[in-house]
Amino acid sequence: MRRDNSEFVTGFLSESGTHVRNKDYFAYTELDDIACWVIARGLDTDQEVQSAELAVKSVLGHFMQKPSLSRYRISRYLQEAHRVLRQESHRVRLKASLTLIVTDYARVVYGVAGNTRLYMFRNGRLHLRSKDQSLSQQMADGEEIAEDVLDCHEERHNLLNYLGTPDEFRPYISKKLPLYDGDVLLLTTPGVWEGVGPAEMQDALEEAKDPEALIDTVEDVLLSKQQRVVNNYTAAAIFANKIFKTDPQKKWRIIKRVAIIVLLLALTGGGALLFKMKEAERIADAATGMFEHEQNGDAFIEESDYPKALKEYSEARNAANIVKDKIHAALLNKKQRITQLIVDGDTAMKDEQYQKALEKYDKALKEMKGRDDFNEPEIAAKKEKTESYLLVMQWKKEGDMLFEAQDYEGAAAFYQKARKLALESSYLTGEKEIRAKLDEVEAKKTGISKEQKMLSADKLEKKGDDSYAAGDFAAAIESYTMAQEMYQEIGVLEKVLAMERKVTKVEEKLNPPAAVPVAATEQSAPQVVPSAAQQPAGHSGNAASAAPAAPPPPAAQQQAGNSGQVSNTIPATTPASAAQQQAGNAGHVSPPTSATTPPPAVQQQGGNSGHVTTPTPAVQQQAPKPGQAASPVPSARPVEGKSAAESPANPAQKEAVTAP
Repeated sequence: MRRDNSEFVTGFLSESGTHVRNKDYFAYTELDDIACWVIARGLDTDQEVQSAELAVKSVLGHFMQKPSLSRYRISRYLQEAHRVLRQESHRVRLKASLTLIVTDYARVVYGVAGNTRLYMFRNGRLHLRSKDQSLSQQMADGEEIAEDVLDCHEERHNLLNYLGTPDEFRPYISKKLPLYDGDVLLLTTPGVWEGVGPAEMQDALEEAKDPEALIDTVEDVLLSKQQRVVNNYTAAAIFANKIFKTDPQKKWRIIKRVAIIVLLLALTGGGALLFKMKEAERIADAATGMFEHEQNGDAFIEESDYPKALKEYSEARNAANIVKDKIHAALLNKKQRITQLIVDGDTAMKDEQYQKALEKYDKALKEMKGRDDFNEPEIAAKKEKTESYLLVMQWKKEGDMLFEAQDYEGAAAFYQKARKLALESSYLTGEKEIRAKLDEVEAKKTGISKEQKMLSADKLEKKGDDSYAAGDFAAAIESYTMAQEMYQEIGVLEKVLAMERKVTKVEEKLNPPAAVPVAATEQSAPQVVPSAAQQPAGHSGNAASAAPAAPPPPAAQQQAGNSGQVSNTIPATTPASAAQQQAGNAGHVSPPTSATTPPPAVQQQGGNSGHVTTPTPAVQQQAPKPGQAASPVPSARPVEGKSAAESPANPAQKEAVTAP
């Protein structure tokens, strides 16, 4: 096989540049005896349909059905792609530039529609560049402008021909060009050749050892220009390291054989016979091929390889048409139609177009009903799986609607059902999306719960403040404690600490601390209340001062004979041996003497009405009556820490004298 005896290596990249969407597209296929590479650039503004992708897939699909290096066949590939774009132009007119390469690993043919380009390098030099179908290229061909300004001319995007044109579509198809070992083919969209010239491509090729290195270098050169706007750019490099070698002797043998036959026919006049013989041989070959392709298709059906089966059935049907076998042509057409429905369903499933896939599988099941050459249970399983996917998406959509309406419980219920079904049907992509939705619902529910608890806690705190203001401290503590627990649950640490402080404050109000006793620094001196025996009878209006609770010591009292006489205190340090008498004249006041220690209050009775005596610090004796001598003062007992002269007159006076 040619592919196994040659070496073609492909590398490519496709980027959107500074734009949001990439409208370029590249794809290729390598069969055993032939290969095809296709690059395209979308020219329309449709946001849903990718015109470049649609055109490339159409070309490759028809190529795989009828692979050929024929210029006519390559032109048909482009015509079919043009027809597809015209049919799919519903919202806007779909348009695309496209370039393709077809090779049998020894020769190459390329086709161009628009301004995507092919560069061919041989021995490190630019050998060939395809021509654009643009006004600027036409001007350059007419020598109106120079070739070196073609890549930046203002009319370079003014295309005269492209896929989807409303005028007559006329693509350019090259002749068959020979390939040599080491040839490099470079396909580019305008986003590349506008920024990277042929000389720069040639320089990049000098250091490139493989297609990836060449593509990366071309991209680096493009981006190094640091243009403010970078358009979509796509480039594909094919390194023909080794081409398929044919036997030159075989070619000459075929030529000689044909020449001899032609000469014999010319001599014998058997041209008509030769034609019939060739026609019979062609029909026989077609009949043989018809059965072989059909058998191959049936084998691929058993292996569930529907794309390969589709190709084989197509070849078998073409052969049946050649031999004019209408019965086999109809049977093969039925097989091809069923297989095409299955392939379309699988493609729709891959593209997540589940409704379209369901329709295709349903039609396929109806077509194969009662047939044994197709695996009906397998297709039924595909249909059931598609229905599950659709149900998952439906439940997810309903959950989304409830989520938008803030019905999070209802949304979670739908999401849970959808996730369970997605797991059961192995819908991993859908399960991942629904799991993310469930996380969003849980986050929303958690946030609402936190807000509700925050509101409840605030209400409890306010209730506690009201109870505190009303003096209901027990109720305030209860409210603050409950609020603190709620704040703790939702993680509001500041509020937790605030509640702790409020509870402490209320507890201090509820249970005030015990008062600390203050030590007495000063004690009143006890006063002596005279007994009834000491008070003279028959005197009215005599006032007696109240004495302290301490037991009064015995003291001598003197009576003043005159009404209104007052006796002042004497210092506590004055010896009690000196008896004092009050003057007898009414209103006479004895001046006080200085005292460092409060004396014990000793009261005396006045003989006349209204007579008041002030306490003396020591022992006082009654004033003698006229003509009576004063009584002697009792002897004093010494007080601890004082001399005998400073001691009180009797033991009972000791406490009164020394008290502070």
